[in-house]
Amino acid sequence: MNYGILDFGSIQSNSNAISTIHETIEMAQLAEELGFTRYWLSEHHEDNLAWKNPDIILPLLAGYTQKIRVGSAGVLVGLNAPINTAYHYKLLANLYPSRIDLGLAKGKTEEHKSIELADGSDWKKNLDDYFNRVRKIKSLINDQVPTIILPPKQGESPEIWVLGTSKSSIDFIIEEKTSFSLSLFHIINELPSPDIIKELREQYILKNRVEPNINITLSAFCSDDEKRVAAINEKTKHIKINYSGSPDYFKDFLEKQAEIYQVNEIIILNLGETLEEKQALMNVFKVEKHEFKIIN
Repeated sequence: MNYGILDFGSIQSNSNAISTIHETIEMAQLAEELGFTRYWLSEHHEDNLAWKNPDIILPLLAGYTQKIRVGSAGVLVGLNAPINTAYHYKLLANLYPSRIDLGLAKGKTEEHKSIELADGSDWKKNLDDYFNRVRKIKSLINDQVPTIILPPKQGESPEIWVLGTSKSSIDFIIEEKTSFSLSLFHIINELPSPDIIKELREQYILKNRVEPNINITLSAFCSDDEKRVAAINEKTKHIKINYSGSPDYFKDFLEKQAEIYQVNEIIILNLGETLEEKQALMNVFKVEKHEFKIIN
């Protein structure tokens, strides 16, 4: 099994944006030391986050680590110009070969922020045009737009991930041969069906004659302090908590999810609020470091 980390960059009450970014760098280094395969950063635009768009933070993570893959999970396609996304991630992929992931999401933010981010374009139409915008990003990265060449010409491409909670992207993923990450925490009242991955895998192999790259993403909080577990469960309202409890049982939970969804990689949104709480989750993997594989 392979594991990765998803980081929202949440600023805690006794901290600030710069301290949170330094902490994220430290967590990425720890993740690499423990053999995690990926460290992903989200794009969100709430006020309590150390970054809104991760593009400027990712080169720091890549520069302060050696082998772990880093990337976005994901770029809000409707709120970012395709040419900017393609340029940033193509250049990163060539500065840090075989280490950059580009996750692409359909998400949005508050309307007044969306208007500013779209800078005059019809952001609502952009959201509806998700698949065409992803195709445009992919075409720009791969030098398939004759009038635009992004440096370096004919350079390496990032690994492109479509992020989702349903099977609505299956046909697109098969056609464009992208990777797929299924989120288990975005829908609060239910879990996505394992049949989504089963159907995608079967159709992808039938059409492309190769195995698709698929993982799942889930949220977790590890602590032996029952009061802290209860507090996290009480305050976390905007997403589903997939696991909260003792670190002792977390690995068993992950292995069960891998079996249910038939994947060999899980990305974990670490809900720990302090540095110590975040480390408590990650240290679950310390004693079994020899089991993990680093992606080169």
